[in-house]
Amino acid sequence: MSLQSIKDSFTKRDRVIRILSKDGYFRGVAVKNTAMALDAQARHNLEATPAFFLAKTLAASTLLSAFLKGEERVSIEIDGSNYIKKIYSESIQVGETRGFIRVDNKYDESKLHSIDDAIGKGKIKVSRILYNKTEPIIGITELAQGDISTDLAYYFSQSEQIPSAVLLDASIDDNGKILQSGGLIIQAMPQAPLKEIVRITERLYELPPISQLLSDGHTIEEIIRQATDFEFEIVKHSPVDFYCRCSKEGFLGHLVALGADEIRNMQKEGHTELVCQYCSEKYILDESDFARILTEIQAKNN
Repeated sequence: MSLQSIKDSFTKRDRVIRILSKDGYFRGVAVKNTAMALDAQARHNLEATPAFFLAKTLAASTLLSAFLKGEERVSIEIDGSNYIKKIYSESIQVGETRGFIRVDNKYDESKLHSIDDAIGKGKIKVSRILYNKTEPIIGITELAQGDISTDLAYYFSQSEQIPSAVLLDASIDDNGKILQSGGLIIQAMPQAPLKEIVRITERLYELPPISQLLSDGHTIEEIIRQATDFEFEIVKHSPVDFYCRCSKEGFLGHLVALGADEIRNMQKEGHTELVCQYCSEKYILDESDFARILTEIQAKNN
């Protein structure tokens, strides 16, 4: 494999990078999640607008997970009131992200007048499951704009009191498929001077669209260097993927919690297909699976 081929492969791979400014004033994280967003669009069979918003939410949770440790995880749940009813994305620090989107049953892509109206009023909930906490840390705020970037920045300012600049971006090709997707977050540390926060924020929002920079061939490291003018250390640089840990065994374990009558009704009515809401993977139950579930339910009740 040639050096150029290696470089091209590296450039196309979805990755997340986390930085810390050498003066200690800022921390930041950037992600390219184009392949992840395309995978999610294909798995859930999404039209352009739902795919666009899911791509941005997948990027957002991936960015937040980069601040965590080990297999700590974070989820972002957005409840909308217009065409888009719910967006959910969950990421683990090790580079795994999964998610889904729910749209109104009457949703018609051709009748959507403005992408800004897709979500409408609603709430954004951010949940973190951490090693040293017995319960998830949850923050909920009202949606500010329905563009996810502004909503997440507003969440940080209201729920966590952390000055944060958030850029999430995705682009769609002529066939309604995700073309590029990525994002970055720059957060001020407690000791950061106000004038430095203002200066970096203004610089960040002058950055060209992230999807454009990705299309031009820029790596996420190049993008975050362009977004900032301070020296920084890279503290994390790793690949990310759309990945779900669902399995048939896992589904069978959940079905054991149901009653025997309900399982028999499922079997009688031919409800043999199980579908994971996070990744749309399908699992088919056969007669031996039903027998096994019923046996385990009986053993559990004895």
